[in-house]
Amino acid sequence: MLEIWVKDAISDTLRSYLKERGQGEDLATLLPKGVRLEFPKKDGFGDISTPVAMHLSAQLKTPPRKIAESLYSFLSGSPLFQSVEIAGPGYLNFTFSETSVRKALLKILDTHSDLVFPEDERRRILVEFVSANPTGPLHVGHGRGAAYGDALSRILKAVGHDVTTEYYINDAGNQMEMLGRSTCLAWRKLHRMVPESEENAFLKGATPYKGDYIREIAQEMINTPGILSPEESRASLDPEAPETLYLGAFTEYAQSRIMEGIREDLQLFDVPFDAFFSEKILHEKKNGKNSDTVTLWINRIREASLQATDPGVPDVYESEGALWLRTTVLGDDKDRVLVRSDGRLTYFAADIAYHALKIERKFDVLIDVWGADHHGYIPRMNAAVKTLSRLLDHPVEFRVALIQLVSLVRDGRPVSMSTRGGEFVTLREVLDEVGVDATRFSYLSRSHESPLEFDLNKAKERSMDNPVYYVQYAHARVKSLLRQADTRGLTLPAEWSSRDLEALREPAEKDLVKRLDRFSGVVNDVSRTLEVHPMTEYLTDLAGRYHHFYFHHRILSQEPQDRELTIARIALSIAVGRVLEKGLGLLGISAPDVM
Repeated sequence: MLEIWVKDAISDTLRSYLKERGQGEDLATLLPKGVRLEFPKKDGFGDISTPVAMHLSAQLKTPPRKIAESLYSFLSGSPLFQSVEIAGPGYLNFTFSETSVRKALLKILDTHSDLVFPEDERRRILVEFVSANPTGPLHVGHGRGAAYGDALSRILKAVGHDVTTEYYINDAGNQMEMLGRSTCLAWRKLHRMVPESEENAFLKGATPYKGDYIREIAQEMINTPGILSPEESRASLDPEAPETLYLGAFTEYAQSRIMEGIREDLQLFDVPFDAFFSEKILHEKKNGKNSDTVTLWINRIREASLQATDPGVPDVYESEGALWLRTTVLGDDKDRVLVRSDGRLTYFAADIAYHALKIERKFDVLIDVWGADHHGYIPRMNAAVKTLSRLLDHPVEFRVALIQLVSLVRDGRPVSMSTRGGEFVTLREVLDEVGVDATRFSYLSRSHESPLEFDLNKAKERSMDNPVYYVQYAHARVKSLLRQADTRGLTLPAEWSSRDLEALREPAEKDLVKRLDRFSGVVNDVSRTLEVHPMTEYLTDLAGRYHHFYFHHRILSQEPQDRELTIARIALSIAVGRVLEKGLGLLGISAPDVM
């Protein structure tokens, strides 16, 4: 709130300054990104600063110091500030007045007001994340993407956007066939010995999916009558039988069981989705050959490219018997194949069709959360989305968040993760061992663009060395304080007033209020940058400041002369608790009352 008030005060002052100079420039034209504020890290530079005078100097053809001096004459009398100072070449440093600090605290204490201020523009946003192939359980790498995508979606909703979350099920293509072969092979081995020559011939030289989950699915198919018909069972054991008689049943059952487990894991991790989209839909033939969605969209793009006149938009062309999209015009290192020379569609073609359907749903922003190994995929999808936006006459912003790798550590040793090798730790195992809150906080504690070392032992600790425990305990400490106050018969105001807070005069108290006031700014920054980790950093810092304040300042005093100060510090504590609860909730983490 203080930040908004400062921006409004500076903006009003700038308009008065321009009017006094007889200049009619619109403020939005002079400052298209608005008034920039900075938070000094060293004492002596005020509570908040702005370099706006330097930003306007060239456009107004006036030295920044002179602009700052003019703005100073307008702002120095504002009740918002205790003092205004000019520093360096033209910085304006502001120190808040006690009145404005109390006003900001009252806003946080007002349970009828939201702690997060909405963005000026409300947009329809589709966030697609996790989207793990249903060829195995979710592992810890998938978990990081799930925590990030869910927290980001919660924050985007909090600032007022209309957000839809979606999981894209890659249930078509070669990997699904290999899942069926892997399950069938395990099923055979549970019935009889399988010679190496038979195994190699059946797998066609590819590496199968391994691990206990494949054997468990195969055992389920044996134990559960009706999954396979007698004919399918007989054919499955016969290496000479046509695979079309049985392989589809293994693929379908394994995929459905794995996807069922993925949904259960996501529910346990408190990661809900508004929609699950099956890739199979894109390949379904509607009215005969070439009637599937992928082919229809490729043809639409091809027809449109024949009429295109913009050289900056990719066109479709034929070369070497294949159909290509000219993605190099938008920075890709080479053009990309849509239809191979043998007529088979590429994965890229399916992704184009899927994103076409996204744009058809009239979203303003598409956010795709991908794994780190998809970095090279961004330029081609940028080109595809731009092509589709033109074709559908619906401009869309396309943004990709790449989730870097997670290295899992247990007892100081790295834990290997390999979906096909079978030596991996599932997300479910981590949740069972560590818990949802600690897992989510650990995932979100660093930028998604940086590799993460997940220390299982540290995440399980119930001590102040565990970051999530550290933050949650600050909230529990506030709740404990309120229970103690109630036990002592201390009556708190039904509605807080500025007079209730007048006893807050120490620098540490003001520091806490200023930090509380930054909450919405942090949330809004996350929504714009798509970087979630500043929220965990903020909450950790706020918790640390409160723990320090709690140990160095008596909050509950039984002395009659301290009653006003006790009430005021309880109010400050309540505000801390409210912000911690809101912030943890935006990350999908609980705020326990007792620990």
